[in-house]
Amino acid sequence: MGICHSDGTADVVSEESFEGLRSSSAIASRLRHVLDAAHRILNEETLPVLDTVRVVRKIMRVSKAMRLENPEVITEECRADGCKPMTDVQEARQLASYVYHAQLVYEAETDQIRERLIGCGMMLIQHNKEINTGRVANYLAIDPRRKIAVLAIKGTSTIEDALTDIIADTGPLHLLNAVKTAGSARGFSSVAGFAHGGFRLAAHGVLHQVEPVIWHFLWPLQYQLILTGHSLGAGTACCLAKILYDRIYYAQPQLLRCFAYATPPCLDKATALSMVRYTVSVVHHDDLVTRASLYNAKLMSNIWREAKRLMDADEFEDCDKYGLVHRYQHEIKVDLKDDLYVAGKVMYVYKLGYPKGQDPITYKAVTKDGTMARLRCASFSRSSLTDHLCNHYIACTGEVAAQLSGTSPEHFKPWLEETFSGQPIGTSDCTKFCEDIRFSCAIQPSKPAIGCPVTLPTLLKPTTVR
Repeated sequence: MGICHSDGTADVVSEESFEGLRSSSAIASRLRHVLDAAHRILNEETLPVLDTVRVVRKIMRVSKAMRLENPEVITEECRADGCKPMTDVQEARQLASYVYHAQLVYEAETDQIRERLIGCGMMLIQHNKEINTGRVANYLAIDPRRKIAVLAIKGTSTIEDALTDIIADTGPLHLLNAVKTAGSARGFSSVAGFAHGGFRLAAHGVLHQVEPVIWHFLWPLQYQLILTGHSLGAGTACCLAKILYDRIYYAQPQLLRCFAYATPPCLDKATALSMVRYTVSVVHHDDLVTRASLYNAKLMSNIWREAKRLMDADEFEDCDKYGLVHRYQHEIKVDLKDDLYVAGKVMYVYKLGYPKGQDPITYKAVTKDGTMARLRCASFSRSSLTDHLCNHYIACTGEVAAQLSGTSPEHFKPWLEETFSGQPIGTSDCTKFCEDIRFSCAIQPSKPAIGCPVTLPTLLKPTTVR
């Protein structure tokens, strides 16, 4: 889910356009989409609308008060949960750069995408624009200098779509027939894994479009493949990364990386945790979509019913809020195949305190995996919906990378706006970081840096599929 302009600027819609999504009643109404879809599967009843709004408002006020009283309350929760501070500078730089590809794929015009990619020395190989059942828009681009290919996958276009589609039945990630692999002909009888039905279908659709290029070009020439996407595009990218790992890259996992932003719970626990080696999912603060799962829907329903009972009895203020949540977290059970997790290593970026309006935001980042407690319970604030916007993921990853590397967030944008003014840019003006197949950040003087115009080979002709 991206909500981006399509006028060539690749900017997202302004924050003011979504001010209505900050009200507790708007958040509660969107939550009904999640709960109604989940309870159709779980065969449970939701609270009436007015009770839902009442409980959500109370929980949001309590959360705000706790964060104002102790700005480090989330830090303390994460430390108690075993999370580690984000310290990997190279990984932070990569995350702050590839998020721009996750945004660019929302652009509908092929020429605009091609022009942006040329601005960082990349060639557009495919732009698949078809959007249908089992089909999501995506583009495949290569950087011949560094032997890196980027496959960016588009998500849906509205918050309503995201929250409505995010809950679905699960199914086996892999097709049941035997498939060709890089090392031998092996089937998937021993490869378990369940995935969100929609993401699984979309991942196989993208696979059908790009697999010939991978087999006949990227794999023989040892290109590293970077998958990326935002929201539903991130869920699809994670599922596709696992499929590609099992089919092709299991023998050389260093040639496969997935950087996913606003990743919804999309894979069963064992599968999601097995992807830590080559997948990083970024979660921004209270982003609701990253918590939209059957488990959390069932957890919320139970907590809300208990909260309503305590509010009716005038006992809510004096109850142990953390104890209430932790008790239900241990009690709630969902079938293993339906209990989906955020895939791979998780970088959770959160704000200190409770910033409002134009208040400056201080970000902190910690890492764990999909078992992170803050992902196994919905988090509520005025920004639970707007935290999902793509521009916020650009801002938070840029700030984290800047803090760790001592630079400006602007340094991680892979293309320069001046590239499109008709005036060539000299290498001395390029301050973007450069990485090779081993993720080295050194920029070689003899090679053009990212953001500089280069002469691209004509081995492959870009194609557009409508």
